[in-house]
Amino acid sequence: STLCNTLKILAFLDRAYNDCAADRMKAETPELLDKVTAYIEAHYAEHITIHDIAHKFYISDSSISHQFKQKMGVSIYHYITQRRLISAKNLISKGMALEHVAVQVGFTDYSAFYRAFKQEYGISPRGYRKLQGYFQARTFRAPERMQK
Repeated sequence: STLCNTLKILAFLDRAYNDCAADRMKAETPELLDKVTAYIEAHYAEHITIHDIAHKFYISDSSISHQFKQKMGVSIYHYITQRRLISAKNLISKGMALEHVAVQVGFTDYSAFYRAFKQEYGISPRGYRKLQGYFQARTFRAPERMQK
């Protein structure tokens, strides 16, 4: 009877362990990171946190952070910031006001946007706009007519 109960307990523990291992394997699949990056792509302009993402995909904050950094080479926070900045560069190139760009791509205010932009690219958003204008003027200028 004691041996039978011990075997039942061991069998139960084995099943529980294997279920946890299967859940862990499921959480580490490449599809998870595909889903996370797709979610970030769709929501980067909103206020999203690691906790929001972890909750959405039924995984702990620390697990999603660790897996993302291990597979992608950057933290989730840095990935979101980079995605926002790429979008910001596009909007700056289209002539949108810099203060509007900051809010449009998900920064809480212009100063946070300015610091992130300057840190990532080594130039201010305004400096980037001027540089873009310089290159556009040189690229799209009509060739001068040749004098006869």
